[in-house]
Amino acid sequence: MKTMFEPATLGNLSIKNRLIRSATIETAGAKNGKIEPLLGQIYDDLALGGIGLIITGMMGVALNSCIHAGMTKIYDDSFSERFKRIVEDVHKKGSKIVVQLGHCGAKAKELDGTGYAFSPSDVDIPLFKGKAMTETQIHDLVKAYGVAAQRCKECGADGVQIHAAHGYLINEFLSPLFNHRTDQYGGPIEGRSKLLLDVYDEIRTQVGNSYPVLVKINYNDVAEGGIIEPDVLWYCKRLDKRGIDAIEVSAGIGLDASSTSAQGGRKDEAYNAQYALRLTSNVNTAVISAGGYRSPTKIIDVLNSGDIEAISLCRALIREPDLPNRWERGTSVKAACLTCGKCFLTPQHGCFIDYQKKQNQA
Repeated sequence: MKTMFEPATLGNLSIKNRLIRSATIETAGAKNGKIEPLLGQIYDDLALGGIGLIITGMMGVALNSCIHAGMTKIYDDSFSERFKRIVEDVHKKGSKIVVQLGHCGAKAKELDGTGYAFSPSDVDIPLFKGKAMTETQIHDLVKAYGVAAQRCKECGADGVQIHAAHGYLINEFLSPLFNHRTDQYGGPIEGRSKLLLDVYDEIRTQVGNSYPVLVKINYNDVAEGGIIEPDVLWYCKRLDKRGIDAIEVSAGIGLDASSTSAQGGRKDEAYNAQYALRLTSNVNTAVISAGGYRSPTKIIDVLNSGDIEAISLCRALIREPDLPNRWERGTSVKAACLTCGKCFLTPQHGCFIDYQKKQNQA
């Protein structure tokens, strides 16, 4: 029987327990994307709290890749020195750290002077406004992922994760909802998945075969016209054969509140577990399940329902970064997080309920 507090293996990455902090928006970068002390404090608290692996908030791989000014960037060496210190501190406290690499696509707001965001095809709807990338721009971006991954390796990070979910650029290319291209990057899933597979191959070229590379995917876009299960299985099997170390399974492309990965007000836990369990039957690589985990009983139940290797949490750890330690001490009380989703509204990283209490006491 699997337990939460035993080592887990994600390909070439071993972690001390089966609990992972899933990536989240941290708003901990300066306006130029440089790392602020707050980011180090967030990761220190998580490592001290007993988490096995921290997956950082998405870091932008290019100048025009970010959804807001406070999103951390990793596209040149000026970001390296502070991040090296953060990695060292996390390791001293017994946890490991993987950098999530991404481009926000048509959601990007921080542009590079072109005046528009990148997307697979022209799009202009609420939250998504972008112009179709040229093949040259795609090739340049693929190279940028590889360079960013090598930079993370040089900083001592334990691996990288490609963000291919939640309506960001790679997810947009994968989804027929956004990708209407007629060239080699569009059409059937073989074309729509080319960007993801090219990014993976370029990262491998830069970091080698033994360095851990993970991916976060949407198993379901939760939107009409989005990606379908056979397509997801097609590209996951290709990543599996190429040597991906782990696949984190989520859902939701974010067209509206009902199709986001982190809806407020949900009372059910493990709402994406069905997708992760289905994927385990189709790949050999490690599978991580994300989505609303709040109680030890549910986590243990899902871990023992199939071949899921680890569970990732996010909002529960925003309110209680020491939650793993609390559970390891034998307290089976569920997380204090109310799943209200309002943590997205706080000026800086933190629980909205706790922030509101402090404001009322001031």
